[in-house]
Amino acid sequence: MGEARRWWAAVAMGLGAVSWGFSQTQVLVSYEDEMLPVVAMSGSTPVVEVQGERMLVPDAYVRVVDANEFTDGAIEVIERNAIMGQDYGSPLGGFYFRFVATVQAERDFEDCFILFIIAPEQGENTYLLREISDINTTGAERISITLPVNAGFGGGSFGYRVFSKGQEIRRYEPDDPIVVDEMRGGGSTSARPAARRASSVDGEVEPAKVVKARLLDFPKSLQGKVGGGYASAIYSIGQDGRVIEIIDFSADHAAFLPEVWKTVVETRYQAGTFKGKPLVTTVRQNFFFNEFAPFSEALEMIPYPEMKDRSARPLYSPLPQLELSKKTKALRVELLVDRLGRAQDARMVEGGDTPAAKQLLAAVKDWVFLPAVVEGYPAEQRLTVPIATGIKE
Repeated sequence: MGEARRWWAAVAMGLGAVSWGFSQTQVLVSYEDEMLPVVAMSGSTPVVEVQGERMLVPDAYVRVVDANEFTDGAIEVIERNAIMGQDYGSPLGGFYFRFVATVQAERDFEDCFILFIIAPEQGENTYLLREISDINTTGAERISITLPVNAGFGGGSFGYRVFSKGQEIRRYEPDDPIVVDEMRGGGSTSARPAARRASSVDGEVEPAKVVKARLLDFPKSLQGKVGGGYASAIYSIGQDGRVIEIIDFSADHAAFLPEVWKTVVETRYQAGTFKGKPLVTTVRQNFFFNEFAPFSEALEMIPYPEMKDRSARPLYSPLPQLELSKKTKALRVELLVDRLGRAQDARMVEGGDTPAAKQLLAAVKDWVFLPAVVEGYPAEQRLTVPIATGIKE
C-alpha cells in the first residue's frame, strides 16, 4: 500500500490546467512562494535547482505552462500500449492503469521524467508526474508506469509528455484508446478470505483453470541418482489461456527446470475472469518429483509480485562434449532471452566456423533462463555468453 499511496500523492499534487496543444511545455513547481522549473524527478517528488543546488519539493503545487525554449527530442517511440487491470490480491482489490512504451533516441537524455494524463470516458482527468530512466542511444529503452485509478474508470484515452532536464522531448496527445479488458489480476483466498469468498459466490471472479495438463516427467539424467525433489514456478496466464511470461523458477535440482518449463508452457489453461471478462492472472504452482509418479499441484492465484530489475540468467545450461581443436581459441554466443525464458535467435559472435560452435548452438536451444526484469516486469533481453574452452594461445 505504501507504493500506492506514493502514486496517489503524485496524482494529487495539484496540477494546474494542462494544455495539450502542439506548443511545447515545461513543468513548474511551487517553492517558497515561487514557481520554479522542475529539472528532474526523484520517484514521484519534483526536483528544482536553487543557487546551483538541487532540492526535493514534496507535496508541492505543480503547473504546466508553455516553454520559452525547448529541444528537438529526436526520440522514436517503437511501441506503446496501455491496459487497465485489477489486482485481487491487494488489500483493496484496486483497479490500476499500466502504461508501457519502448523508445529509441538519437542522443543521450538525462534527468528524464514523464507527465502522464488519463482521460476517462466519464469523470475528470488523472495526471501523473514521475521519474523514468535516462534514455540513451545504446539501444531501446523501456518506460513502464503503473498507477491506481477509480474502479469506475471504464476506459477512455491516454497521452504523455516526456522531459529531460525540464525540457520537453516527446509527447503523445490523449487520444490513444485504453484497452480495458486486458486485466492483470491475481488473488489469494487467504489474503482476503471474506471478500474473496463473497466475490466467488456472486460469480464475479473465476480463477484460471487447467483444461489439459502436460504430464510432468522425471529427468532422465537424474534417474538412479536422485530419489526425488521439489520445484516451484510463478507465471502469468493470458486472456487466451496461454502462458505469457515466466516470473520465477526454483528447484532442488537444475535438471527439474526444463521439465517444469515444458509442463507450464505446454499445458492448456482456461483464463480467469472478472464479471465474465477474461483476465491476465498470476499463479503459483508447485511440482513434486519422484521416479515413479511425479506430479504438479493445483494453480494458486496470487497477487502480482513486486520485483527488482535484474538481468536474464541461465538456470539450466548444460554443455555437450565439445569437439575442440587448436583453432578453437574462444566461443561466444549471442542470444535473445524472451519473457518465457527461452533462448531464441542464437548466433555465434566468436568461434562460429568450428564443429564446437555448431554443437554449442544446438545445445543452447534446450537452455532454460530466468527472464530479465525491467521496471518490475519480465522483459526480453539480448545476452552474450562466453564459453571457456580451456585451450590457451
